Amino acid sequence: MASGSRRAPIKIEPFRHPVYMDPNYADKTWKVLESAIHEIHNQNASGLSFEQLYRNAYNMVLHKYGDRLYSGLKKTLAEQLQSVASRIEAAQGLPFLKELKQRWDDHLKSTQMIRDILMYMDRTYVNQQQKTPVYPLGLELWRDHVVRNPHIRERMLAILLDLVHKERTREIVDRG
Repeated sequence: MASGSRRAPIKIEPFRHPVYMDPNYADKTWKVLESAIHEIHNQNASGLSFEQLYRNAYNMVLHKYGDRLYSGLKKTLAEQLQSVASRIEAAQGLPFLKELKQRWDDHLKSTQMIRDILMYMDRTYVNQQQKTPVYPLGLELWRDHVVRNPHIRERMLAILLDLVHKERTREIVDRG
C-alpha cells in the first residue's frame, strides 16, 4: 500500500428491515382491549391475560395509535357507565343507596385494573398530549354519567337528606 493513498472511512449503518404491519392492526387490537374492558366491568376478569393486554396496549401506543386507544377507552367507559346508571335507577328505596355503593366499589376496582393495563399509555401518550390519566378519567366519567344523572342525583339527595334528618331527630340510621 502506498502511503499517499487514503481509504474512505468505514461507515456502519443500522440494519434496516422493512416492517410490514397489518392495516387492520389497530382495529383488531382495540377489539381485544375493548372486550377485556367489558369483561373487567362485568367482574369477569379471571380468564384475562393481563400481560397480553398490557402488551397490546403498549404496542398500540408504540405504533402511534394512542389516540385511538384513549378515545376508544373514553367511549367504552361512557357506554358502560350508562348501563350502570340504568341499573342504579331501577333500585328503589334504601336498596338504591346500597346499589349505588356497590356499583361505585365495582367501578373503582375495574378502573384500577384498566389503569394497570393501560399504564404505558398513561406514562407516555397521556402525558405528551396532556390528557386526563386513566384513573381520574374513570372517576370523572362516573361523576358525569352516574352522579350527575338527573334521576339518580335527585333520589340520592332526597334519600341522604332524609337520613340526615332522621339522624338529627335521634332516629337510628343504618350507616352500612
